[in-house]
Amino acid sequence: AVPFLGFREGRETRGTMGLWAGVKFLVKETITYKTVKLVKTYDKTLILLHLFFMSLITTYAFYSIVVSHSYMKFETPTTSVTQSLYRDDFDDLAGDATSTLPYCVGTGNDLVDYVSVANDTYKDPQCVRLDAWEFTQKDANAMWVNTHFRQRTVTRTCPGKDGTEFKACTETVSNVRDAFIAGPEQLALDLSFTVTATFGLAQPPAELIIRKPDGSTVTHSPGPKNDAARLTIGDILSSAGIDLDAQSPTAAGKSSVFASKRAPHRLMGVHLRVKLESTNTNPDPWRPFDTTLRTFVSVEFVPTKEMFGPATHVYYVGGHLDFDDNLPSLQSHDQVRVERHWSGVYIEYESGGEVGKVDLITTMMAITNAFVLIGMATAIVDNIGQLISARFYDDKYEDDGEREILENIASQLEEPGHLGVPFDPKNLRLMSDDDVPGMNYEDAMYNIMNQIREIEDRLSMIPEEEGEFVEAEGGGPSRQPDGYPPLNLVEEISAEKRMKALEEEEEEPEPAEILLYPGVQMMGRGCGNVLSKAVSRQQFTLTVVKDKVRMKALRDGPGYMKDGVGRFEPLKMGKAVVLTVGDKVVFRMREGKQGGHLGVHTILEEGGEDKEIGWLESIRIQLGC
Repeated sequence: AVPFLGFREGRETRGTMGLWAGVKFLVKETITYKTVKLVKTYDKTLILLHLFFMSLITTYAFYSIVVSHSYMKFETPTTSVTQSLYRDDFDDLAGDATSTLPYCVGTGNDLVDYVSVANDTYKDPQCVRLDAWEFTQKDANAMWVNTHFRQRTVTRTCPGKDGTEFKACTETVSNVRDAFIAGPEQLALDLSFTVTATFGLAQPPAELIIRKPDGSTVTHSPGPKNDAARLTIGDILSSAGIDLDAQSPTAAGKSSVFASKRAPHRLMGVHLRVKLESTNTNPDPWRPFDTTLRTFVSVEFVPTKEMFGPATHVYYVGGHLDFDDNLPSLQSHDQVRVERHWSGVYIEYESGGEVGKVDLITTMMAITNAFVLIGMATAIVDNIGQLISARFYDDKYEDDGEREILENIASQLEEPGHLGVPFDPKNLRLMSDDDVPGMNYEDAMYNIMNQIREIEDRLSMIPEEEGEFVEAEGGGPSRQPDGYPPLNLVEEISAEKRMKALEEEEEEPEPAEILLYPGVQMMGRGCGNVLSKAVSRQQFTLTVVKDKVRMKALRDGPGYMKDGVGRFEPLKMGKAVVLTVGDKVVFRMREGKQGGHLGVHTILEEGGEDKEIGWLESIRIQLGC
């Protein structure tokens, strides 16, 4: 491409860039400092893009602040439970026959067939009716409602009552019986909840929402008096999807008593976790400002492998008193006790959820983040504008180079250092047709002057009349003009020939001479002593005009040496060079090979003598070193 002058300084003109140029541009853009500059544009594409991204980001910011309640400061509350037993429905069943209960009519191994890990055997238990206080146990944040027990009577006899000797006591176990408790599912719990938080919240929930396994819900409103929610044990079990008469899928036992293992939840016990998730935000996006306090209740079944129950209850039913006056020794503690090993439903409560209040700092941070997000719309459109519009880039970004241009123009107009030029010529850049900046003005002028000098040097080797060569190449041999002696090619004896002559004690071989006549003369194999088949018969031509000789290669291989250079240069096929007296030609260059170059000749005037060269210099030239 022909370069042309432009005077954009500082920032390179943007155009088609290669990979490396693109990487440099990105690095430069990354490390430069940028500040805000307002640009007003009426580009419809950029306007529509900006409105589109502004709408998306504004909608998201509104949703994040208002619907997601990011203006509130949240924490996990503590939901405390007050529980009490309601036994009226359970007591009403006291007169009913046990035959109405399906788990009370089995015989043999119809309902239970299980051998525990401790090698205890269980088969169909009997059914008994107990008072509620006997099989329930209320803790601070939990509740036991037992469904099965194994009762055994232990008689303890301890010898050595007089205290004179100490012997091991013996225990006799009798009356081992298993029993299901009739109707524990009819017991009810009255539950009252209070939600507390560190920012001063301490109140019952306005709504108590109980979630069922099928996705349905039951809502209870405690009201300002915190009315208790009444749930039967059966309701709590159904909320976890548990049927006490269903087989426990996780029961681990050794084997079965009879045919197959049958271990229902009523035998193994059930661990239930009641999750209380309290919140004062409404998940409904159409009611973002609803701050009603709600507690969601869900029941989770926690699998157990072995029989699950509270500690064994022991009842002492008779025996000697430790402080009997007639038996003063403490060793005298014969007694009879009844042990009950329980398994049943364990209910524990777990607090969770999030409650929050409006917080000024949190609100300010949410608004700040929203403005940052809205600013992203401008950043996105700016990047797209740079890609699709070069004018937008120039309008948007102004770097120090452009400002320096304006300052240079102003200073040159006030105090012109270059007459008629309102800018510093040192800042001129050569621009290609593709608008790619090149070298500056001074470097370009320096290179041009060097090229001119090189061309002058080459022209000095060409005869004054180029037409003389054209005329000479068009005809045959002719006579040299007056005043110009004939020219010859004089062979340089190779080092190999000289050494061979010395070994055979022969006279030094005479160099061959080839007369050069005016006009075009073909050179190749058969000329002089050049007989090697490595040289073509039409290797190159020599055209003699006056005291100049033009050498034109017809094949690859010939070369030449300017007088005083000391090294042969190859001459490619179709290329030509102008030589004169004292220069050398070679028919075939074989640099570095044994025997050296083939057919080295020197251009001499007829009757002239080649200048004397040393023996080592002759060998070096012939070998092409």
